[in-house]
Amino acid sequence: MQFVRWISWSIALAVMMVAPSPSVRAQTDARAAMPRLHHVGLNSVDPERAIEWYLRVWPAAKRVQTAGQPAVEADMLLLFNKVDRPPTGAWRDDLHRSDPQSAFWHIGAYTNTTDLAARLETVGITHLPLYIAPNDARTVWRSGLAPYSGSLTAKQIAVAESAGPRDGGFSYVVAPDGVLFELTGGPNTRDSFSHVHLFHEQPLCASNWYVESLGMELPPARDSTGTEIARRPWSPCAVATNTDAGWPSLEPIGTLRQPAGGVRFGNGSISFYPRQCVSDRCGRDQPLVPSRGQALDHIAFTVLGFDALLDRLRAAGVKVLEEPHVFADTRAFMIEGPDGLAIELIERK
Repeated sequence: MQFVRWISWSIALAVMMVAPSPSVRAQTDARAAMPRLHHVGLNSVDPERAIEWYLRVWPAAKRVQTAGQPAVEADMLLLFNKVDRPPTGAWRDDLHRSDPQSAFWHIGAYTNTTDLAARLETVGITHLPLYIAPNDARTVWRSGLAPYSGSLTAKQIAVAESAGPRDGGFSYVVAPDGVLFELTGGPNTRDSFSHVHLFHEQPLCASNWYVESLGMELPPARDSTGTEIARRPWSPCAVATNTDAGWPSLEPIGTLRQPAGGVRFGNGSISFYPRQCVSDRCGRDQPLVPSRGQALDHIAFTVLGFDALLDRLRAAGVKVLEEPHVFADTRAFMIEGPDGLAIELIERK
């Protein structure tokens, strides 16, 4: 009898150890119900050439067909729409940025960049220069080679301790059709082709919009003990852009990085940064332009509650760019999100 009680207790303990707690289950269920990143849509004058380029950069990806379009499949999909003339929004070496600028900053991948230049050079791909300080022509090809650690303002660089080369960091290359592609990470980075960064006029307000409109969530905050807690909506969310630029940067004038926002969804996260062409930084103030028709055309998520979501977005006054239509074996519609970003929403089976 004692042995039977011991066995019962052992089984119960094992179940307790394996079964998730109610709070963990609730978090898992909430994450499962969120939108999931599906693809980024690109316009290309030569999709086959573009696909070959992405496969050279990321050999683990594969060429597929999705919804009748040629595509690259990795952790996310790239879908290519063939166009007759070069799309707008391409990278320009003379400006050190894409022009005209939409809400898309870049797409890319997470990987250890430490020795990446050597591998990419063997397949004919070279990195863009990163400027390391204001009024300084010196450049590096990845941020880990800057003579200081982190992303610093001009004032911080002036007093920063000298640092030798570090492993990893962020770096950039230019894909076909002028698409800016970032590679970022260090020795402990898990390889993942699922990287998207966006520009928004008000990054914190945009973060609230993705939560309220699409059911995503803000990255958690931490309490005084360091424990993660749910972050409340940003209030106020309309915050002036901090014009203290930071380096290393693709632009000699530095990169504006604050305020920075972002959201988490079912299979990842996206970070938002301020519009760069504010005031006279680009010669004149240049608002973001709609992404539709640019080299980086739209971003797509799979969603649950397809019809109810469409009705709710319509009622909220969100602009519908494409009405519901067949997408492979399911349906999709497209809306215009903050700052003209085209967002396709695909029904999740």
